Amino acid sequence: MLLLGVSSAAAEAKATSRAADPAKPAAADGAKPAASGPAVRFDIDEFRVEGADHLPQIEVEAAVYPFMGPGRTADDVEKARAALEKAYHDRGLQTVGVAVPQQDAQRGFIVLKVTENKVGRLRVKGSRYFDLGKIKGSATSLKEGTLPNFNEVTKDIVALNRWPDRRVTPALRAGVTPGTVDVDLNVEDTYPLHGSVELNNRQSPSTTPQRLSLSARYDNLWQLGHSATFTFQTAPLNPKDATVFSGSYMARTDYDWLNVLIYGLKSDSSVATVGGANVVGPGHVIGFRNVITLPPKGELFHTLSFGADYKDFQQTLSLASNSFDSPVRYVPLVAAYTASFQGEGRLTQLNATITTGLRGIGSDPNQFDVKRYKATASFISLRGDVSHTHDLPGGLQVFGKVQGQAADQPLVSSEQLSLGGQDTVRGYLESEVLGDYGVAGTLELRSPNIAPYMEQTYDVPGRQPVKLNIFNDWRFFAFADAGYARIHDPLPDQQYQFDLASYGVGIRMKTLDHLNAIVFVGMPLTTQQVTVSNHPRVSFRVWGEF
Repeated sequence: MLLLGVSSAAAEAKATSRAADPAKPAAADGAKPAASGPAVRFDIDEFRVEGADHLPQIEVEAAVYPFMGPGRTADDVEKARAALEKAYHDRGLQTVGVAVPQQDAQRGFIVLKVTENKVGRLRVKGSRYFDLGKIKGSATSLKEGTLPNFNEVTKDIVALNRWPDRRVTPALRAGVTPGTVDVDLNVEDTYPLHGSVELNNRQSPSTTPQRLSLSARYDNLWQLGHSATFTFQTAPLNPKDATVFSGSYMARTDYDWLNVLIYGLKSDSSVATVGGANVVGPGHVIGFRNVITLPPKGELFHTLSFGADYKDFQQTLSLASNSFDSPVRYVPLVAAYTASFQGEGRLTQLNATITTGLRGIGSDPNQFDVKRYKATASFISLRGDVSHTHDLPGGLQVFGKVQGQAADQPLVSSEQLSLGGQDTVRGYLESEVLGDYGVAGTLELRSPNIAPYMEQTYDVPGRQPVKLNIFNDWRFFAFADAGYARIHDPLPDQQYQFDLASYGVGIRMKTLDHLNAIVFVGMPLTTQQVTVSNHPRVSFRVWGEF
């Protein structure tokens, strides 16, 4: 029991006050006044708080002290009770209640009884594909026999819901055992196997147009939430143009804020460059990343990752009847920061990556120089992009994006900034321009979603009409893109700067919850190595996912 008193002088004054009015009636239940007549007044020299085991005494005193003193009423007692209960709730102890038991208020002290309702039973319901015991064990703040702190409960639920294909919602009710609460963790989950098939015309120079991509991912290996992904990409009309195998494995750790990602890529492709020189670019990449989920701040959600790659490219340059190898191997260190700010009708996303090569690991300086004049293994590059989507009146949307790269020296082609294609400047071939540094921008205006207007109503005899709409989203858009890239230390007569610009219109839709399509026409405004200005190019992406 906690006792809270006032100074002796004040207590003496209040004792005199009580002695001067010995006829005051006794109060019960906080001395609630009658419906009519003046409120019954009494002195409160101290509060005696019973059962306050999980709140520091100084906070108990701070909550009830303002309501002590002479000439108090039942309303002051209720305010003290509410203030003490609020002090608990402000600390996240939402299952604590404070009551005023039946008592004589004329004794000079008031008893407040605290009931700290602990967790009686914790059950997991509805989980089909995720281990019940692991879900229960991850909710440490709701362990049976403990007083739940909902500040910690929120953190546990957020961590549980970071896993894809699963959503956990807690539900509390009065416990079977008096003085307890029972908690159900209600789980909504789906089978954690996903796949996608995509056909597009992301054509690079001197290759066939079509590209086919197949991907499969499983997100709950070993019931640990580990994820494995495999992707295969090819040019179906000529596999030598593009054949890429890639895979990754993401492992969760005992720290819910830390994941470890390892991945690999093997590429076998053939791309022709300017001047009739054919570049055959087989190679592979192996790397890892430590991915740290940083604490959210309001609308900000962000992550930090860092790691290293091993890159090995075995290129052969062919010119007429002669050819020579220009292999290069190197190990860059990579750190990246990603952030998103999401609010009502708006979304801003930021990505920033810094890459630095390690001298002395991989190819010697001569091999780098053969690969690219004055290129070295000890390079530094900074790449970033920022985008913003904003809802406008009438269902319109506007989207803008700026991306770019800076580098301190000439870079090998695998580290250069590529411009042209569906993700940078539309209307040009993919990676039609390479530069050591540069910038690109996009502005896009999107129409209102017309999918709701595609709904059809069918009459069924003897039943209510059936409404059917196979479209989830359908928008038209208009865009303007531009890009600029330059290279360091160009060779004599080598083009060292590139300007790209285009505009166009397109359509984006989603149907049957799983099928997506984007089709657009881009009008290039400048001529590059393949693209001719004012010759429109039609691009498309069609993909299905589950």
